[in-house]
Amino acid sequence: MHGVNGPVVRVSEGSWRLPALIVIGLLAAAAALAFRDLSLRLPYDQWRAGFFDPDVTDTRQMLLHYTVLPRIMVAILCGAGLGLAGTVCQQVLRNPLAEPTTLGVSAGASLALSAATLWAPWLFVFGKEWVALAGAALAILFVFGLAWNRALSPVSLVLAGLIVTLYCGAIASSLGIFHRDYLIGIYIWGAGFLTQQGWENVLYLAPRLAGAAVLIALMIRPLTLLGLDDETARNLGLGLTGARLAALVVAVALSAAVVTVSGVIGFVGLAAPALVTLAGARKFRDRLIWAPLCGAGLLWLTDGLVLLIPTGYREIPTGAATALLGAPMLLILLPRLRTGTLWRPEPPPV
Repeated sequence: MHGVNGPVVRVSEGSWRLPALIVIGLLAAAAALAFRDLSLRLPYDQWRAGFFDPDVTDTRQMLLHYTVLPRIMVAILCGAGLGLAGTVCQQVLRNPLAEPTTLGVSAGASLALSAATLWAPWLFVFGKEWVALAGAALAILFVFGLAWNRALSPVSLVLAGLIVTLYCGAIASSLGIFHRDYLIGIYIWGAGFLTQQGWENVLYLAPRLAGAAVLIALMIRPLTLLGLDDETARNLGLGLTGARLAALVVAVALSAAVVTVSGVIGFVGLAAPALVTLAGARKFRDRLIWAPLCGAGLLWLTDGLVLLIPTGYREIPTGAATALLGAPMLLILLPRLRTGTLWRPEPPPV
């Protein structure tokens, strides 16, 4: 079939096989690396005790229960959260390059935590999540302000997000240089290390991810309409401003929760929705299912690869390693913005 701008390749709208294969492949590879790591840490016959009832006199079982397993769960939860947040951002802004990192949300949250640590530690009485959320909200407001005159076009949003991210990163680095003794912990954490010392972060992130998933599921119809042009969405009875604001609040809050737990982890929110979309998950409902699963597999696999590095050289944060996925992904996606092969609005729901 030929379209106005050339040949158009038909993709089955309900296609799920290829996205499922990608997700299964990522999870299987990550599970294989985790199995290898567990085998090196503890004999197989002691796994059950290490998982559920570690012997307090056995250091290996205690490390397995309180460090290794929580790290795996945090990687899965953070990856799923970023995949979900990225999917919502892309749908709301109709921009395949929108996600918490490219919009400056993660960098703003990280900078807010650093600044509060130095000058307003009393803010942490309300919880780190609210400090991170405030920084993320300010960052995305700056991005929208910079791109507003360009009608929030995809390229202008990405460039504005890059500017805000660079500024936030530069300020955070400067704070780390001049206040090293106070911020060294936050500086290391902010790079995206997933090292855990208990189950607190898992218990913190799991209900927030579940709550965000429920809220987004309740907004599927308005979010689907947001993928259409504004005039069509208005004609179908959607209040654009309210719907966009509600969806972005959920996405930004979820991103802030991830940053609070793991620091800045780049490009998972971009790569996961893009991979499942290119694999054939063109409907928003399909992307809501497959993108979080893909994000979980991507981050878990990346963390498993980081753990393959010899212990003496294992200083590469997982957040930095994920950026190695992001640069090639951006190069792949930028040409597709012009051809429209990545982002085609689906028909309005009946």
